Amino acid sequence: MPRAKKLLFPIGIAVAIAGGGAASPAASESHAPVAAPLDESHAPVVKPWDAPLQSRAADSVCRSRIQTAIELNEKALAADGQRPDTDAAARYNRRTRAEIGSARTDCRGASQAREIKEELDAAQDAARAAELHNSAGDAVPARHAERDVKAHLGEAKGMA
Repeated sequence: MPRAKKLLFPIGIAVAIAGGGAASPAASESHAPVAAPLDESHAPVVKPWDAPLQSRAADSVCRSRIQTAIELNEKALAADGQRPDTDAAARYNRRTRAEIGSARTDCRGASQAREIKEELDAAQDAARAAELHNSAGDAVPARHAERDVKAHLGEAKGMA
């Protein structure tokens, strides 16, 4: 019965190759180890080749969430139009705030995460103000707050 051959790869992994049959345990015990096992401090440093691609993917997801929030805010602006429907606008403001919260989560991996977060926080505050004005039936101040939301979301989308 042929003995197992051990190969040593450059990264420190010993591989046993059996040539035609399995080696007996006694045969492997009689041989000295080929190389000392490596600990974690000797592990090779591996950097992903696609690190810039990950950032671009995070930016894409972030931009998509912000676009959805912009569309919901546009619906709130439309509801506050010529014949204001403040109840519908308040619902859209609430959904806009929820979408901005999701965008904050998705934008954490973006390339300019801190600046985007600041703009999204300002947009969320303005959306909250718009919701409160719409709940009170004040369409004009709500419209101003919704325009602020639109401006902050546009800035955030430009950075993503």
